[in-house]
Amino acid sequence: MKKLLVLAVFFCSCFLAAPLTQAADNHVVKVAAATPVFKDTKKIAVFSKGSFHTVTRSDQRFYYSKIGDLEVKFSKQYAHIVLQDANQLKSANPVRIVTKKHLPVYSKPSVKAVQLGHIQSKQTLFVQRLKGDFYPVIFGGKTGYIYRKDIDVQKGLPVIMYHDLVKNKKGDNVSVLEVSKFKEQMNYLKVNGWRTITPEEMTLWLQKKIKLPEKSVLITFDDGYSSTADLAYPILKANKFKATAFLIASRINRIGYLTEQQIQATQDVISYQNHTYDLHGFNSMTGLALLEYTPRLMIYEDILKASQTIQQIVPEQPAVTALAYPYGLRNVETLRASKVAGIKTGYTITEGNVFQGDSPFHLNRQRVHSGMSLKDFEKKLIGQ
Repeated sequence: MKKLLVLAVFFCSCFLAAPLTQAADNHVVKVAAATPVFKDTKKIAVFSKGSFHTVTRSDQRFYYSKIGDLEVKFSKQYAHIVLQDANQLKSANPVRIVTKKHLPVYSKPSVKAVQLGHIQSKQTLFVQRLKGDFYPVIFGGKTGYIYRKDIDVQKGLPVIMYHDLVKNKKGDNVSVLEVSKFKEQMNYLKVNGWRTITPEEMTLWLQKKIKLPEKSVLITFDDGYSSTADLAYPILKANKFKATAFLIASRINRIGYLTEQQIQATQDVISYQNHTYDLHGFNSMTGLALLEYTPRLMIYEDILKASQTIQQIVPEQPAVTALAYPYGLRNVETLRASKVAGIKTGYTITEGNVFQGDSPFHLNRQRVHSGMSLKDFEKKLIGQ
């Protein structure tokens, strides 16, 4: 009877929860005069006369576009549509900055380039990673450039993400990292005075109940590969570091994954947390992860089962309260089910550091991949 009820809920949700699609409104406008740009009712920037910008939608009074990660609006009065291909407004914006002054935005990475406009002083927004002396930024659908000395970078707290480690790499999967590089990165953390933290400390820090040293880092591993115990654990222990492993609980004891014995033997260093029980999957036909369309009741039961499975293996560790979303994907139903299942923090794969004030269920991470240099690793730690 219970299974029939769950199936009924599933089929109903497929029809009732299906998102309505709207026709894309992307087009390009040319600004005929210097035009103020607003985030809600606050002026945050100005588009220069003669500049072109991609519009994502519009209403009776305003065109809407993007600056960095923000949706902004500007008056239709001094802008008109032109025949140009619209940019897609998509990019990773992992660096959080604060503007020191009225900040010029250049059309090219040069202070001698044409100015697309400026951003007001004391504005906080996310931009792309530093290239030379300039940070690229989406500025009304165009890529603009801001000079690094005109802004302050907010470092935040890094959550670095690993997957599988190997002694000798074969193939081109960038998520598989050579253990020699992992050892080099851990040595960098040790030599430069970084302190590793636990998921519980992250939760308390987000709630502003504790303070953490500036150089604090949460080290995470996704999926629960056996290399977490075989290769990562000895290096972590030698450096007196802590780490967190997000387990796909149904894969415990499978070939290539952690066994119960390995989990128990490494819990002095590694905190074991939730990566779902059996919902780590992706539907290539719909382009959706399982967590994006599975009914809330089934998500709740899966996450609860994963937490209980882990807790039974390591009953001495604190309760499982952290979840890494498979592929970083989730929806409102995922969040509601997670909260009821006892989850307090949810981790994505969106690039960037974590800041106090961030939603605890949408926490960024810095992905480590095999093509990174040690300098790249350092920049990610400090949010650059």
